[in-house]
Amino acid sequence: MGELLTATAKARHAAGAVVDGYTRDTPQVLSQNFPVFAKDRWAQDSSIRTNVVDFRCPIEIGQVTIHDGDVVFADIDGVLIIPREAAAECIGKAIEKASGEKLVRKAIEEGMSATEAFAKFGIL
Repeated sequence: MGELLTATAKARHAAGAVVDGYTRDTPQVLSQNFPVFAKDRWAQDSSIRTNVVDFRCPIEIGQVTIHDGDVVFADIDGVLIIPREAAAECIGKAIEKASGEKLVRKAIEEGMSATEAFAKFGIL
């Protein structure tokens, strides 16, 4: 995945890319404001090693199978695949946890110990 595939993905209204491999053209990819998550960077041209054979089909990355419609959440810490049927519950619980962690952080910043804050807000 490099500059041109990023431009292509954006033009086709993709929201981002998760690559089970490497990216290249990092400055040009970053300049397009398009999130790309990959194993690493490597400056080899893709023309000798890519061939589209299918799309909207199940794929496997590592030991995870991803199906069309699954939710892909990715940020600087990594990539998470949420099965479509569990997405609403999972996202709801994640928002609830993040809200609780914000309360804990605020309490710690206001002088409470981490142990007290975790106990007060029931987060472990």
